[in-house]
Amino acid sequence: NLSGQLVKELKVSIPPLPEQKKIASILTSVDEVIENTQKQIDKLQDLKKATMNELLTKGIGHTEFKDSELGRIPKSWEIRFLDGVTKRGSGHTPAKQNPSYWNGGIKWVSLADSSRLDKGFIYETDKEISEDGLANSSAVLHPKGTVVLSRDAGVGKSSVLAEEMAVSQHFMAWRCENLTDSWFLYYWMQKAKPIFEAVAIGSTIKTIGLGYFKQLKMAYPPFEEQKSIATKLLSMDEHIDKLKDKLSQTQSLKKSLMQDLLTGKVRVTVN
Repeated sequence: NLSGQLVKELKVSIPPLPEQKKIASILTSVDEVIENTQKQIDKLQDLKKATMNELLTKGIGHTEFKDSELGRIPKSWEIRFLDGVTKRGSGHTPAKQNPSYWNGGIKWVSLADSSRLDKGFIYETDKEISEDGLANSSAVLHPKGTVVLSRDAGVGKSSVLAEEMAVSQHFMAWRCENLTDSWFLYYWMQKAKPIFEAVAIGSTIKTIGLGYFKQLKMAYPPFEEQKSIATKLLSMDEHIDKLKDKLSQTQSLKKSLMQDLLTGKVRVTVN
């Protein structure tokens, strides 16, 4: 707590009242931009969620549908095991007591990267392993475009590898190759996140067993339609990212203005 005496003795630099009002007006204008940008982001994220649900269940331009074990889907779509249209893999953790297995330039996705997931590409990792670590463990180097999913802490978080990377045993990895579009699968994983969270079990750390992924099925569109769906959703994400950049820049501007204007470092002209 702040003591009453401290508050009573607190001293501040006070500019003339007209200048105070001008400073407050400037900062209020910046706050309005921040608020409006955040509202735009929130609306777009809601729109993206609705669009993702629509595209991943009804596709693009379909008029004929059929009943399936996963609900109504376009007539031209199939129900496929994910293992049938991708190559599933996982990873491992090299022995931590061996320094030569670590910090060798091979990016290694682990639970420490939870905050980097659910943002499309993952570019950086908290830890790196070495060629020796790769060779002396069950870790595998997965190619760019592989879709990864956390099956433990942070269950259901996913990303697309921006370059070759290895992963820990806490992650599943799907190589899409020529059958499935990586970004379509990523958005399908994003939509299915609540399901992944619901099936995870455990008292301390919830996890999804490997058996679940062996039986995992999806509503599967033709490859070209997969790419079209992914392109539409990527475009929305790019728009959201631009607004987030604008929000971050405006927040930095406000911080800078407060530092300059509320200390007298920069004086404002009052008409």
